[in-house]
Amino acid sequence: MSERVPGPAGDGTRRRGSDGGPPEGAGTPRAPGRPPRQRARGGQHPGEAWNIFGTLIAGMAFWGLVGFGADRLFGFRALFLPIGLSVGMAAAMYLVIYRLTRR
Repeated sequence: MSERVPGPAGDGTRRRGSDGGPPEGAGTPRAPGRPPRQRARGGQHPGEAWNIFGTLIAGMAFWGLVGFGADRLFGFRALFLPIGLSVGMAAAMYLVIYRLTRR
């Protein structure tokens, strides 16, 4: 059985569901022409892929800059830059794998 509650104009046109919640059959409002949001599967949040991508890029950028700085400091052309990029990628991959297996 549903209970009558005042609608937007106060005329009692909206009804509550039998459990006292929102009206039966009422979904969440969404913008026209947009598909509904999909929920994440497997306990992962939707932005996790971007977090992984950002971690990999940040690791390479940081350690690449450290390698570039070491090259400039010691007068080499391109010795420490590739080493820094490799170390950064390896460290970022380790961090991503560590985070994913810790859950």
